[in-house]
Amino acid sequence: MVVAVVPALNEASTIGDVVRDAHAHVDTVVVIDDGSSDATAQLAADAGAVVVSHPRRLGVGAAVATGLARARQLGATAVVQVDGDGQHDAASIPALLRELGNGADFVVGDRFEHGFEMGAARRVVTACFARLISYRLGTRISDPTSGFRAFNSRAVAALTPVFPLKYLSDTVEVLYLAADHGLRVATVPVAMTARVAGKPSAGPIRSVGYAVRMLGIVARHTFAHRRRIANGQAT
Repeated sequence: MVVAVVPALNEASTIGDVVRDAHAHVDTVVVIDDGSSDATAQLAADAGAVVVSHPRRLGVGAAVATGLARARQLGATAVVQVDGDGQHDAASIPALLRELGNGADFVVGDRFEHGFEMGAARRVVTACFARLISYRLGTRISDPTSGFRAFNSRAVAALTPVFPLKYLSDTVEVLYLAADHGLRVATVPVAMTARVAGKPSAGPIRSVGYAVRMLGIVARHTFAHRRRIANGQAT
């Protein structure tokens, strides 16, 4: 069974279409309503999703963790993570799943190969951190903050209990955790669509804070890995 996990916060304008589009490629869609104040939960259910609601906003990491846990309960053999704002083109889901079939445990969708636009400064920062992350993973990851991803059952079992909840940890830190658990990480190009509602979460000031946070994540896991190597606990 293939399950799509969709974290959503106040996505009433898009969630119905997201659920219906994802259903064309998966068996079950699980929407995690992260404390929405609008009709996100009801519209997701009306579109055919299994809905799990948080009583208050816990953040996207917590929503994904809840979704992975529910997917395990449903007996998922593969899970696809899809945003609720409609930017992730469901037509790319088969490409993510094919890469799982080719032997990957965890697949990251690369938004850049299809022309995804990002501010110049943010793109440079992302590229720098991508090089560091790729070195640790042993494979090239050019878009480490992409939330369009797929997991096989092994990855779901390994990552669900330790899935990081904070913003950026849910995308960047989880890659390090995957490496620590010996999971094979791969990447494939994915298509994006224009945002039809809401606004980007990262303005110029907040982007600086995100860069500092990402630096902390990379530094912490890099030093921890080096300590394990020095102690003969990792290779």
